[in-house]
Amino acid sequence: MRAPRRLFFLDVTDAAIYIGKFSMRAWQYWESGSKKIPDDVINIMNKLKEERIELLLLLQTDNLFSNNKIGNLVYSSLIDLVKAELYSKGFIDKII
Repeated sequence: MRAPRRLFFLDVTDAAIYIGKFSMRAWQYWESGSKKIPDDVINIMNKLKEERIELLLLLQTDNLFSNNKIGNLVYSSLIDLVKAELYSKGFIDKII
């Protein structure tokens, strides 16, 4: 849980609130392995990973940075992650 959370540039509090809809402590238990991660949280994380790949392809080919879902912190973080990744790989000239 820690690696995907960090991949999306989320701290524990944001991940707990916006992805798990649980307390920060619950998320910490999941990351430490002391409690089982709920299936719905695993499904959300897997979907976010899939969306990341789709966004990478979309933004790399069409440069469509306006595809941001306003008001959704997790999705906004995902967009920022993709922009940074494309920039670091030299696929785009600047981060908008």
